[in-house]
Amino acid sequence: MLQAVHSSRQGWQAEMNILLERRGEKTVMAGLTHKGPLRVQRPFYPEGDTSHIYLLHPPGGVVGGDGLNIHIQCKNQSHGLITTPGATKFYLSAGATANVDQVVDIGAGCALEWFPQESIFFTGAKVKARTCINLESNAHFMGWEISCFGRPVNRERFLHGHVHSRFLIRRDGRPLLSDHLQVSDPAHLSAAAGLRDYPMQGLFVATGGTETLLEECRDVLADAQARLAEPLPAGITLLDDLIVLRILGVHTEKMQSLMIPVWHLLRQKILNKSADIPRIWNT
Repeated sequence: MLQAVHSSRQGWQAEMNILLERRGEKTVMAGLTHKGPLRVQRPFYPEGDTSHIYLLHPPGGVVGGDGLNIHIQCKNQSHGLITTPGATKFYLSAGATANVDQVVDIGAGCALEWFPQESIFFTGAKVKARTCINLESNAHFMGWEISCFGRPVNRERFLHGHVHSRFLIRRDGRPLLSDHLQVSDPAHLSAAAGLRDYPMQGLFVATGGTETLLEECRDVLADAQARLAEPLPAGITLLDDLIVLRILGVHTEKMQSLMIPVWHLLRQKILNKSADIPRIWNT
């Protein structure tokens, strides 16, 4: 989701801290600090109260040695939606590893939606990435992460490199989900327990799930699959109160066409809000 290109042996080192709080009728960015090439645009309010925030990393791609750290806090009944204007591109490394660490702390009664565009790992990339979602009591989270190995549009495969990506969710310190994706050999992408020769995988997660909601999500997913010329490998399940959807694919748009209807349903059912697509997705 983040982008930077730099030729220095040290690489870009960037940090950002965002504090969201509800004040009056809407969520505001009550605190913002940044160091290095990380920025946010001013919040947008297409829904009136929910703060839509676009994370920006101007330089253009991530290379070996770069370090990117983002910390987001949600307090006082706040509700934010975080997205990015484009894909994150992780380029060939001359030896050093790029590190991306993203921590989201969601306070009691708050909600955070996390929808970065896809991460693209070029051949030769060396990356360690962690996204950690920490929830208090009745806090809510909905979000996705999409990974692309190589550039399937250009028929370029991921031939070598090392990618270790972790996606963690905890509630009151108790682990709910620990998802690890590790690729250090092209064979990992072909394995039955890997990506089965698909270059892309997507993970969508939402809190507040129930067996009834799971069945409704399965119906929505089936309808979305029926609209595709070729259905994608996809499965949806319930872990504690987490609804977890996994998809394999070749095109971001087709994968999102399965995830977005599920998000629409759950946002209405769990957060009591209809979904408002971030306008940057249409540009």
